[in-house]
Amino acid sequence: MKRTYSASITPLTPQKTLDEKSLARVIDRNARHGLTGVFLLGSMGEWSQLDNETRDAVIRVGTAAMAGRGEILAGIHSTGLELTLKNMERISDIPFSSYVITLPNRTSQIPPMTYLLTVLDAADRPVFYYHHPGVNGFRFSIDDFRRLAQHPRFIGLKNSSGDMMLRKELLMLKKECDFLLLEGHEWAMDEALILGCDGVLSGGGALTSKMMVALAKAVDRRDFAQAMQIQHRLVKLFHLVYGKNLDSVWAGEKYALKVLGVIDSEMTLVESAETVLPPERRREIEIGLQEFRDELD
Repeated sequence: MKRTYSASITPLTPQKTLDEKSLARVIDRNARHGLTGVFLLGSMGEWSQLDNETRDAVIRVGTAAMAGRGEILAGIHSTGLELTLKNMERISDIPFSSYVITLPNRTSQIPPMTYLLTVLDAADRPVFYYHHPGVNGFRFSIDDFRRLAQHPRFIGLKNSSGDMMLRKELLMLKKECDFLLLEGHEWAMDEALILGCDGVLSGGGALTSKMMVALAKAVDRRDFAQAMQIQHRLVKLFHLVYGKNLDSVWAGEKYALKVLGVIDSEMTLVESAETVLPPERRREIEIGLQEFRDELD
């Protein structure tokens, strides 16, 4: 079966602290919908805005809430290699499934492959690489990806490049090397699964987990028309929540989850909810979600 992962939001209180109860509800909802797993402390999880104590609490609370019903992928990225390794060490006693690592945005001068291979060498469990060149500017050759895929700790790749040529090259590489290829571009989940990717890892998954699972099941039974229809519905939902110009991605998803009663606050540290969600946008989301009620829960 195709795999489905959420790149989860991190629920925060109005005082900007971790809302543990809301996080547990997010994880429980995703597990009930049948997601393969949840990736914590990714871009949607606001990892760069959280202190170490909060980051570690996110992994502990999330792992406990999942309670073995699915995988927990723990983000350990930081602005440099030593900090990344310390992030790994601090949470190594928690029984989550795997680490996720992305490269810092030019704040480290260590060669990218050296950086990643050092993390893989130090890991005590499987590691996913989160490939996001649009954020950090790092692009790799297929030979580079082959080196990663041949490492015994490398389990797979979240490809958020939006690059169709790279996706094809990685699908071909899978014929040589055993690794999981997860599509990270939310607008292309249907086509990626149809073409042979192992799964999807979506930043909207905290909200759209039921729809993601339905899409994956449609591909599994080769009902590609249904998968494409679900994808089109997802894009319409993304327009509603994220804004058509992607100007309320974090606050919009959190507000939608608040409207659904999953979390208690739309507080985000990445953007100002008050600025990107004026009263008319909030009302738009409230009304628009009514159309998706049955698809979301």
